[in-house]
Amino acid sequence: MKNLLIASLVGSLILYLFLFTAHVALPVHFSDYKKAPAEDTILNTLSSSLKEDGLYFVPYFDPKQSHEEMEAIWKSRMGKPWAIISYHSSMEENAMTYLMSFVYNFMSVLIVCIALAAASSRLGSFWQRLWFVLLFSLFTVFSNIMMQYNWDSFPMHYLSGQIFDVVFGFLFVGLWLAWYYGRIEKKAAA
Repeated sequence: MKNLLIASLVGSLILYLFLFTAHVALPVHFSDYKKAPAEDTILNTLSSSLKEDGLYFVPYFDPKQSHEEMEAIWKSRMGKPWAIISYHSSMEENAMTYLMSFVYNFMSVLIVCIALAAASSRLGSFWQRLWFVLLFSLFTVFSNIMMQYNWDSFPMHYLSGQIFDVVFGFLFVGLWLAWYYGRIEKKAAA
């Protein structure tokens, strides 16, 4: 349990610091979003039209409509503009955002550590352990990030930064875990 906690805490700190650096100091995320012309007009329209914070798909269906009505509306919208809007009535930033980021990093690294500990008898080398950790990042890329590209048409200029974060973040975490779990194995064998 002690080894699991040390591996997870240090791995989480590595991931958190890497992601902070990627978002603040590296140019990876500078092109994530595009600047919209007439921002004030757009925001005024959104704030007068949307009454609560949330994720909106425009146009969307009334849930009370029949399947046939929804299908007809969907077909009538083909070739016309659409949008996904993440609307917030006020912009806020607080310390809880940063704390929760670390908690989520910790949970993701803990999951990897539990799996790595369970598979450790089959992963005899540093490179096998590193590859095992990187498989989690590839799983995330293809099961989540690329699905946003496929289904919601999220642009690659946004998703490439997400892919960078996941792959390189877990590369650095994987280097730590591959070394640390190798050290544990050597101690157990001695």
